[in-house]
Amino acid sequence: MDQYTQETKNTVDERFGMKRNGVYYAHQPIYGYRTPFAAGSNISRYMVTKSILNAFSKFSFNSFIDIGGAEGYTANIVRQLFNIPVQSTDLSENACKMAGEIFGIKATPCDIHNLPFNDGEFEAVLCSETIEHVTDFKLAIDELLRITKNILVITVPHETPEIVAENIRNKVPHGHIHYFDVNTLDYLKNIGYDISYEKTLSPFLIVPRVLAESGKKERQSTVYRIYNRLTPFFRKIFGLKTANWLTNIDASLCLITGSYGGITFTITRQSQTLKAAHTSKKFKAQDFTNITVPLHK
Repeated sequence: MDQYTQETKNTVDERFGMKRNGVYYAHQPIYGYRTPFAAGSNISRYMVTKSILNAFSKFSFNSFIDIGGAEGYTANIVRQLFNIPVQSTDLSENACKMAGEIFGIKATPCDIHNLPFNDGEFEAVLCSETIEHVTDFKLAIDELLRITKNILVITVPHETPEIVAENIRNKVPHGHIHYFDVNTLDYLKNIGYDISYEKTLSPFLIVPRVLAESGKKERQSTVYRIYNRLTPFFRKIFGLKTANWLTNIDASLCLITGSYGGITFTITRQSQTLKAAHTSKKFKAQDFTNITVPLHK
């Protein structure tokens, strides 16, 4: 494990060991929408999750692993909606421990650059919001493809090169250190893979997302002070139905406008004929946003 990866491991181990008032402080919205015991940006996480589910829904598969799966939120949703056995991994041992305790999911702590699995061990592999953090994203993708039998789905943020350069310059812990656009993985086409993608995280929905989630901001400008005073009002009028609606229109808005803040790539082998799903369901936010667990202490 290289020094950067070890430093990242230390950071994420600390993160996944956090508690608030004796309750495990989740990275993902495992307790439901807008709780004080999980990180914010619930709606953007829902948008990415919806895109992931619809990418996999086109295919039939009987084994699944989430590489970089945090405390197991997405793996648990896949297990419930697709009715298949799932596994997870994370660089953080604490994250894997939480996946086991909270969801009963087998989770293996490991470095994505050297995955401890056999070639083609899993029919479906997910790697969501992970490779932007790693030392060598192409080596990471090589490992993901090695363990994938049929379908690999990867999600990444789409930020400006300037933001990525600033993260590198400032040595932001667990920062985004690689730039991605819809063409970044085209090199895989030359070595026998088909690539498709869906744009996510419409910039036009950033302000509606912030208003709907109504999380107080620590910044002291006049605008933020006014916003903080209005958050109780926003919380009353914008509930889970609003979050679901914003989630459901996201990909369509990205398609119409061309603007996007994230990408979901689906990767399959060109020579491989995959079994299509019996019914290719189009998932909506309301299919999974109510999949929650009790507070974990």
